[in-house]
Amino acid sequence: MAARLIACSLLAAACSLASGSAWDTGVRHYAAEDYRKAQASFEDALAQDPQSPAYNLWLGHAIGRRLQAMSAFRRIGAMPLARKVKRQYEKAVELDGGNLNALGALMEFLLGAPSMVGGSKSDARKIAERIGSINAARGAAAMAACHQASGELEEARDQFALARQIEPENLTYILAHAEFLAGVGEHSDSDELLDLAFRREGDNPAVWVAAARAWSSAGRKDRRARARALVQHYLETPKTNPDAEPYFIVRALLKQLSR
Repeated sequence: MAARLIACSLLAAACSLASGSAWDTGVRHYAAEDYRKAQASFEDALAQDPQSPAYNLWLGHAIGRRLQAMSAFRRIGAMPLARKVKRQYEKAVELDGGNLNALGALMEFLLGAPSMVGGSKSDARKIAERIGSINAARGAAAMAACHQASGELEEARDQFALARQIEPENLTYILAHAEFLAGVGEHSDSDELLDLAFRREGDNPAVWVAAARAWSSAGRKDRRARARALVQHYLETPKTNPDAEPYFIVRALLKQLSR
């Protein structure tokens, strides 16, 4: 959930930075989900400009996605890579302490990683508070993710609602709140928010995946056929942003829905 709440806009970052061959190549590999090659390209870009917060951030993203794509067994032997993800995010924050994307990525790592590679829910909360001091809505969303990860569901519910109250038009907060509500069995409220998302941006692939994931996590047999159709549609639709939900994750979701 946290990764989807504070997701970095890689396409926006790419457009805002000077074009360079290693950078451009890395973005193309990342979009194609060839994360090993993306890592190598971003390392080349970083060698040219070690003080770039964005290059450090993207390198962390590429390694993180590479780890996600591994089997659980292979991931056990890849702990040095996980620690490198944290180092790159910390470096990006060190270089630009007000960068919400870097702060969000570091928080997501701290929240989701095991302690043996540097994960820490308490440290994640400190980063969430820091995010909130810069942007109230993103801070509320970040704190909601922290509460949810700790099983503090009432507090999480309040923070998801607060993020939407501050920025009611923000699709990210609508979808995150809907997924949370589905996960705690509040199907009617979740469906209301998903219906809102479909009315506003029904052609947005992020809406398709969020709805399918919400219905899958809630075990909604009445929505399974529609969820499968949405996921299949996503897999057949070319990605327009390199930071869109990776196909390998969506294929895993389709597999769950097909059981």
